[in-house]
Amino acid sequence: MRKTALLLFTMIGLGVAAYFVLPLTPIPDYVKSVIDRASMMFGQ
Repeated sequence: MRKTALLLFTMIGLGVAAYFVLPLTPIPDYVKSVIDRASMMFGQ
């Protein structure tokens, strides 16, 4: 249970970091489309 919670918080932390870092870095369109689809899937 503790490992699952740690993984969840790690994913949230990476998501928050990516949210601030990604607009500053040029990324390919397919990466952007995958991120958009993932964010729609998680109800962002």
